Amino acid sequence: MKPKFVFGIGLIGMAVIAVMVFTIIGNSSMEVQVNDLIAKRKAGQITPDRSLKLIGWVVGDSIVYDPNSLHLEFDVVHAREDLFDNLPNAQRVRVIYRGVKPDTLMHEARAIVTGKMNGDGKFYAGNSPDALLLQCPTKYENAAKEASK
Repeated sequence: MKPKFVFGIGLIGMAVIAVMVFTIIGNSSMEVQVNDLIAKRKAGQITPDRSLKLIGWVVGDSIVYDPNSLHLEFDVVHAREDLFDNLPNAQRVRVIYRGVKPDTLMHEARAIVTGKMNGDGKFYAGNSPDALLLQCPTKYENAAKEASK
């Protein structure tokens, strides 16, 4: 093989690797719980351009949905216990999502939301289909009861 050909193939290979690395770095989301997100925001460690994966528990009476504009808002708290023992005092993050309201969005659902924290203190979910993932509590409680029999 000619040296120019080998050099060209090597250069193309390095470019492909560089694109893959920068894509992976750019799409990575830091996973945070509600309390961690609030603390990091107060400390100035959260920037509006940083993609985050927020994990929390849905507060059922906070759900607001407009089917005409597909605007959905709800609060999440840090732990499921907060929904029962400490709801009035629990730290909350308001989540804003644009899309069809999932059937599994209900009180006690575990929410995994990918998006960005804005300067207004609200968490804006991204536009991808998996930006809002929910785990319905009754499904897992029933499965646990079946397994324990």
